[in-house]
Amino acid sequence: MLVVATAWMMFSFSAAHAETTIDLQAIKTIESGGDPHAANVASGCYGLYQISEICLKDYNELHSSHYTIKDLFRPAINEMIAAWYFGRIKQMLASYGIPINPTTVLASYNWGIGHVAAWAEKGMMFEELPLETRRYIEKYHALTRPV
Repeated sequence: MLVVATAWMMFSFSAAHAETTIDLQAIKTIESGGDPHAANVASGCYGLYQISEICLKDYNELHSSHYTIKDLFRPAINEMIAAWYFGRIKQMLASYGIPINPTTVLASYNWGIGHVAAWAEKGMMFEELPLETRRYIEKYHALTRPV
């Protein structure tokens, strides 16, 4: 099941009997503070959702598209690729047999699916995630916690 709500703000994907909804507004706040021109040249990540060059390449190959780094500064394109990528993460987690939940999805977005797969093999202890990734997940939960 794929659910995309108004303005791509919420994204949900059902796989392996798990449903996890990711609030893209919170991700945008964490990643760029809402700045569509945000760029981290050192990591090769650009735009609202800090889409990496590798993610862009993957998207282009799978969709036969030709978006460039310059296109990542266009909010609608950056958001479209981010929403797609969260679905892709969930597919990859399922293929590795890793539970799909906010921690594994957010860690994969922040730290990379390969690292999360290795972490999962070691028992998935939250404390064993890198500090940056733990803080990322904690920021996400602080932003999405009901008031």
